[in-house]
Amino acid sequence: MASNQSIFDKLNLSSGERRLVMAVLVVLMLALAWMVWGMIPSPGVTQNKIANAQKALNSFTNEISKISDYENKIRTLEGLGSEVKKIDQEVNMRRAINNLTAANGVRVTRTGRMTTKTNDFFLEKTLRIDFSSKESDIVNFLWKLGGNDSMVRVSEMRVRPDKNRFKLDGWMNLTASYQKNPKVARVQPPAQADESKSAANKPKTATEAKTAIVDKAKPAEAKPEPANPAAEPKPAKRTVPKRSVPTRRTRKTQ
Repeated sequence: MASNQSIFDKLNLSSGERRLVMAVLVVLMLALAWMVWGMIPSPGVTQNKIANAQKALNSFTNEISKISDYENKIRTLEGLGSEVKKIDQEVNMRRAINNLTAANGVRVTRTGRMTTKTNDFFLEKTLRIDFSSKESDIVNFLWKLGGNDSMVRVSEMRVRPDKNRFKLDGWMNLTASYQKNPKVARVQPPAQADESKSAANKPKTATEAKTAIVDKAKPAEAKPEPANPAAEPKPAKRTVPKRSVPTRRTRKTQ
């Protein structure tokens, strides 16, 4: 039989102890409710997060839709610029630098070793030169280097006056970027095209060559001229003699 005594009666608690236990339970429930309420974000913050996520999603979707356009631009940019072979890149760069320094009166005291860096699209070659020249010559050199069609540019430069303070001494790093895998459409020159056609028409075997020589040596057969019906005479009509049938004589009776 179930007992009707409460838990307080079973524990034999006094009225003051019962009030203390109830107060502790109420405080504990309030603390748990406050902790749970703080973990639930406010609707406004949730809506802002949803709006920001949707905006980021739209921007990513727009960029993904432009992948084909970006690829076309990359192929177009890869086709721009002159194609320079890897063997000729250093020679081409040194020649351009020497021509500009000589034309502008910049005296190069020392030339360093060329270094190469690479990425997905370009080969970046850097050459350091030490120079000693007048201010005007250096300014003209930098001006013409920037306006030149070459791919050489100044990536780093240090300048200081010389001992007599009449010239400027210093060094500069000259950098040129070359396409890693240039894609330039090669047009076959007309002379090369004619040679390829003649090579295709040449006989491949000795038998074919002999046959071609014999065919060239044979005289061209005269083609019969078309007959002109108006100029040809008409054949004379053939006269056939009339055939006479012999008659039998009548026999007389005695």
